[in-house]
Parts: sequence; C-alpha cells; structure tokens
Amino acid sequence: MGEPTHAPICSVCLKSGILCQGCDNKLKEGRISRLDVEVSRILYELAQKNRALNTVNFKRGVGEGDLVVLIVGKGEVKSIVGRGGRTIKELSGRLGKKVRVAEEGAELRKLAQDILTPAHVRGVNILYSGNNEVYRVRVPHRDTRRLPAGADAVQSLLTKIANKEVKLVFE
Repeated sequence: MGEPTHAPICSVCLKSGILCQGCDNKLKEGRISRLDVEVSRILYELAQKNRALNTVNFKRGVGEGDLVVLIVGKGEVKSIVGRGGRTIKELSGRLGKKVRVAEEGAELRKLAQDILTPAHVRGVNILYSGNNEVYRVRVPHRDTRRLPAGADAVQSLLTKIANKEVKLVFE
C-alpha cells in the first residue's frame, strides 16, 4: 500500500512490533524515545487505512504530562491532522493524551501557536541577560484556561522543542 510512513524507526520495526538491534541501540543511546516508537507504530497502522499518511515524515514526539507534540516535516501538518481532525483524534485516543502537531524548523511564534491552540499568542520577545537569551511567549491572561495543559508543562515542551529557554507570560 505505497511507501511506509517515514519514521525514526526502520520499516521492519514498524511492521514487526519488536525493535531490531539498530533501532534498539538508537533507543538505548537516547537518539529516539519510547514515545517516538509508539507514535511511529500507530501512524504506520493508520497509514494502512489513510493513504495521505504514507507521505508524512514523522521526525519525533515530545511529551510532557498529558500533552504530546508531534514534530513533522514542513507542510505535512494538514496530512497528519486528517479531514475533520479524524487522524489526530484517533492518535490522541490511542495514546490517551492530547496531541498537537508542529512543523520541524518552525519559528518560535508559529510553534507556540500550534501548541497553545486554542489559546492565542500575542507575541514573542527576546530578553538578553548576560550570555543568556530568554524567549518570552506572551499569552492573554483570559486564555489561561484555554491552554492544552498546565502552563509549566507547555513551557517545558516549548523549551525542549525549540532548544531555547522559553517562559510563558500571561498579560
């Protein structure tokens, strides 16, 4: 049924349910996570029913609490979300967590908006203190309840994904 979903693990591991030695070494070395393996396998299963997923290039998954962010290739968010959000709902149900999708290499503002939806992002400021840069993601105070997870979890996710120190600020 076409080329399999591009994933952090090999196609043999996607199909078999067990990890080969190469993929197991990646897991032990920390180059991939258990979440990457789990999401890759679910996407592979879903790709059997939904051909649009065959072209998705899943890079990695980052989780914090009840929220998981999937990083995919540029322009592939639409494919993984699916018509009416069907694919993402299925993924969310299987993982038992809320799922958000973001593009690899996206600017911090776009990344924050993708993760924080339905909350709004007013802007992103950079604070320079000594040798450090702190990125402040500004969110309207009224949107605090609309965050997909707790402020600390979202802040931690943004920091992990962007590889920058990120602070959520409510104003």
